[in-house]
Amino acid sequence: MADKICGVFAPVPTPFSGDGSIDENGWRKNLRMWSASPLDGIVIAGSNGELPFLNLEERVRLTKIAREEAEGRLFIMSGAHFAATEDAKRAAVELSKAGADGLLLLPPHYYKGKEEMLLRYFTDVADISPVPVFLYNMPANTGVDLSAELICEAAKHPNIKGIKDTSGNMTKLGYTALGTPDDFSVFGGTGNWFLAALSMGACGGTMAVSILFPRSCRMLYEAFLEGRLGEAVELQKRLLPVSDAITRRFSIPGLKYAMGAMGMTGGPCRRPLLPLPEKDARTLMSVIEASGLDEYEKWRGR
Repeated sequence: MADKICGVFAPVPTPFSGDGSIDENGWRKNLRMWSASPLDGIVIAGSNGELPFLNLEERVRLTKIAREEAEGRLFIMSGAHFAATEDAKRAAVELSKAGADGLLLLPPHYYKGKEEMLLRYFTDVADISPVPVFLYNMPANTGVDLSAELICEAAKHPNIKGIKDTSGNMTKLGYTALGTPDDFSVFGGTGNWFLAALSMGACGGTMAVSILFPRSCRMLYEAFLEGRLGEAVELQKRLLPVSDAITRRFSIPGLKYAMGAMGMTGGPCRRPLLPLPEKDARTLMSVIEASGLDEYEKWRGR
């Protein structure tokens, strides 16, 4: 299992300038900060990265810059999903050339088809991809919830090496971990229940809260692995309100606002997403302050 991908990953936002273009200087600044943090990897062009609003050329550029700035210190996973199989296949090749170590792949979800269609989509892309493919189960956004049976079947493909599961179904996550090969990585998809995912067999997490609090997430991860469950439980309690605030409650505008307030580059979202109202911003920052987690995050230099 030497090549199994594990640990704490951050599904990072894409910083934009006021005119809607990618803020490359801000992107480089963030990448240098994450490279100095306890993160194991980042996910580019995932949900927090505003995947639906990024064309392939932009994803390639983001990936190239990440490869330059990370200099091998981070595993770089890039979002390769497009609705049409041929577009996703082209993305797999181009993102790999740009420096991605792995690809994150949502299921096709505009046309709700049988599992045979979903499996064929995943395997068609995995067949051609030069780097490993990681499935992305995000039913809240796609309306498609991958079954444990489908995931386990897809995991038989030698180039499908893991999944980020945000469904919150711990029974399914457990069956996924149980029914997939030893080198298949099961990642919990949110910090809201990171500890629960680990306890059901996940080998890591891909979580928005780790964008701001990677050390806190790493501490929980290590406490679990070392059997210090009381410490892990206490950290999960402190992470929950922050994670929930920057995902379910205030979403990407909230996450970007918090990044800007904490010395990173957040910037505006692309329309139709709107800026965070000032009242919500005050609420969000009060939740973050109340957690007390900032004491662990010295990598930000604050």
